[in-house]
Amino acid sequence: MSVRAGMPELKLLVQSFASGGVKTEQELRDAINQYVQMINADVSDEEIASLFDEMRNRHGVRMEFGAALIAPDFEDWFDAARRRSTDWFYWERYRDYLADSGFPGPVLEAMNEKTNMVIKLCGDPKADAPFDRRGMVMGDVQAGKTGNYTALVSKAADVGYRVIIIIAGIHENLRSQTQKRVDEGLIGRNSDISPTEVVADGGRVGVGWSDFSRLPRALTGRKADFRKGQASIGWRLDSDKEEPFVFVIKKNASILKHILGWLKSLNLHKGSDLIDLPMILIDDEADNASINVAKGAGAVSKINGQIRDLLNLFKKSSYVAFTATPFANIFIDPDVEHEEAGKDLFPEHFLISLDRPGNYYGAEKVFLNPELEEDRPTRDIEDNEPHLPLKMPKGHQVLDLPGSLTTAIRAFIVSGAVRDLRGQRDKHHSMLINVSHLTAVQTQVANLIRHHMNDVVKPALKMHCALPPDKAERNDEIAACRDVFETEYADGGENWSDVLPLLYRVAERATVYEVNSKSGEKLVYPDVIDAENDQVTAIAVGGYSLSRGLTLEGLTISYFLRNSKAYDTLLQMARWFGYRPGYEDLCRVWIKEEAREWYAHIAAASEELRRDLRYMAGSEATPRDFGLRVRTHEKALEITARNKAGSGHEVIVEVGLARSRIETTVIHDNEPGNEAQLNRDAALELYKKLSVRAPTMHGASEIWHSVPAELVKDYLGRFMNHKDAERTQTEPVIRYVEDRQDENLSHWDVVFVGSTDKSAAASEYLPIDLPLQERTFALRENGKVVATSRRFSSRGVCRLGMDDQSIDRVKANAGGAKNIDDTAYLAERPRPILAIHFLKLIDRETGKLIDEPPVSAWTIGFPSSARKNQTVSYRVNTVWWRQNMTDIDEEVAEALDREE
Repeated sequence: MSVRAGMPELKLLVQSFASGGVKTEQELRDAINQYVQMINADVSDEEIASLFDEMRNRHGVRMEFGAALIAPDFEDWFDAARRRSTDWFYWERYRDYLADSGFPGPVLEAMNEKTNMVIKLCGDPKADAPFDRRGMVMGDVQAGKTGNYTALVSKAADVGYRVIIIIAGIHENLRSQTQKRVDEGLIGRNSDISPTEVVADGGRVGVGWSDFSRLPRALTGRKADFRKGQASIGWRLDSDKEEPFVFVIKKNASILKHILGWLKSLNLHKGSDLIDLPMILIDDEADNASINVAKGAGAVSKINGQIRDLLNLFKKSSYVAFTATPFANIFIDPDVEHEEAGKDLFPEHFLISLDRPGNYYGAEKVFLNPELEEDRPTRDIEDNEPHLPLKMPKGHQVLDLPGSLTTAIRAFIVSGAVRDLRGQRDKHHSMLINVSHLTAVQTQVANLIRHHMNDVVKPALKMHCALPPDKAERNDEIAACRDVFETEYADGGENWSDVLPLLYRVAERATVYEVNSKSGEKLVYPDVIDAENDQVTAIAVGGYSLSRGLTLEGLTISYFLRNSKAYDTLLQMARWFGYRPGYEDLCRVWIKEEAREWYAHIAAASEELRRDLRYMAGSEATPRDFGLRVRTHEKALEITARNKAGSGHEVIVEVGLARSRIETTVIHDNEPGNEAQLNRDAALELYKKLSVRAPTMHGASEIWHSVPAELVKDYLGRFMNHKDAERTQTEPVIRYVEDRQDENLSHWDVVFVGSTDKSAAASEYLPIDLPLQERTFALRENGKVVATSRRFSSRGVCRLGMDDQSIDRVKANAGGAKNIDDTAYLAERPRPILAIHFLKLIDRETGKLIDEPPVSAWTIGFPSSARKNQTVSYRVNTVWWRQNMTDIDEEVAEALDREE
């Protein structure tokens, strides 16, 4: 009998492998799996995942590039000869600055590769012919985007771009933060200091300390955006100047008007209406305010038109949009061209998706791991009423803080003490509180928190933290902090007796910041040279400014209470995503359950978008092909309806269903009508017809292969779809099946899904012996049941009925990912799948099963199709979306309309 090795032996082998040079994440995964088999290691999947994370972080494993779609007319000017002949002054200076700041070599190498790909897809600034290149880079929320585009514009300066314009959000604090980063990474000098002003050290910052011999000309500063007065000074872009001109401006109609006026009045090439200097424009948060939202044929919204005007001014221009939520950008029609504004901002030349590194703390870890629901870092807010209702009228008075918010503040203090014990005293520590789009409410909440900290928390901690734990806990606040520690952090390895003495230091250093356009307060994180003087402990209260662009360093605790149906800004509001080295396990998000479910929904949609892009990149598709895929994606129902919600009419949306999963997320309840009974009858009738032959068993599920499409269509025709379930309208689904029936929808795998849970049992209300799934609903009212996380099925349902070889191919293509989406399986399925669910409902209050007939739902997974662009028409009721999807942020409206 062979002796199985354990983790120590495996770790030595992997350590030796990882130390041998830069490795990719896939190479590391493959090596670990090979060593596990080689030494017959007795280790669990969890231990393997932990080892992978440890080795990746310790050795700086290189992130995979991602995927790119490129238009067919691309000519590669950025060849090896051009790279060798280029003086990489700005890029090498920035790279050295990042290396000195502690960035590991593999991370810098990944940044180099990513930005090389982007710069080569832009136009050649030294070419004689004019060009107008448009592209987009899809990243992640809080995933180092500013660092990436600072590297990009550094390389743009090196290859010959003379004008660099960065449009950095719609708020001044975001723009100023970006200006500071650009000063440090590209310019090398504090942009608030005039070039002619004599100051100590020449005003050097960042890269300027290593080489001050070449300086770009900054035309905006940290304290001042481009203003009307600058246009009257009379200076102009100097075509003889070697170094680039750099603008960091707000996405604001007034600012854009000023810069356009100045460019047109003083900088046009002689005898021309164009500027003959190559320009690169970076559009940060490109899904926000850049999109043409004007109503009516031929109408162009102000900011969208101004950005297009800016691009049209230059003889040679490259537009690079950066966003984490690109749905709106891809929905732009690439064929529409306005007589004056010209082409819209569709990224027609290139579309790049950047893969996230494994140490990125993102939506998957927070929302998309149903197997780890008890380990999720989210906590439900159930006590916001009456103080912080979801819908607040103007003039609402906040009289007190909900108990869940004071608990979250305690978690912030306790987690700060734990970070201190972990040697992170010199790291910034932040909490986010986003409870309203009304700035008046933000002010009230900030003041209430200040009162709570100064009058309750700090006095209690100051008086009792030095006492022995048993005596200290006689104080209510200390006892409450102990409860938070035991509930949230007892498994982290620290002891309460060590945490207690550090609580007051964290609380005493904590400052409450109101972060919005009216407060005038600035939250700044300095470089920490002296931990006592430079480290920031911040409780940031705000709305829009906390939702877009602003980075909260060391963010550990978030309290989010916003309208859950603000669909288009959900991910951007997720400031809790990012990198959390050494304290990821301490992060917590307090959120309403419904909002959490919507986050899971839009996060899954974004993941699917990335998978589609990778899939299409393998077939050399173009950005236009991808745009058509997205515009005909099932999610188009929601996006189109939202965009057209003001019309109040039904809208016809063309949707492609190839390689996609659709399922009933809203179903009829047992009362008041008999629709639920009719749906049970339809499923039981299909079960009866299938039972003429024995099923194949997969766990507790019963599967029939090669079922004629007629039986499936008959079932769908009898199923009573709920009117709120837009994507499962049976008529268009049946029509789609008929249109593709002669391709690969003629025969189906039909599954009656059973549960393998120990407690699962058949229902006395059904004549079949199938152990049923149990589900807690998100909402049950007015005769409908709404699914939690917008699905009744479990991840992997589309795998049922596939052979082992096909499943192994999917897993291999997933590169070791723990959670594989259903669309990956659908790409390998030879036949479509219909999965029918009988569901026992669980009472949300008691947690017990409700004694009543089960409700029924279904899931359909369609395989890939060789027929491009085949769609089916859905009818969307925009009135419902107008009533449910409009949450206008007060700050957004003010920022877009305000003249400065």
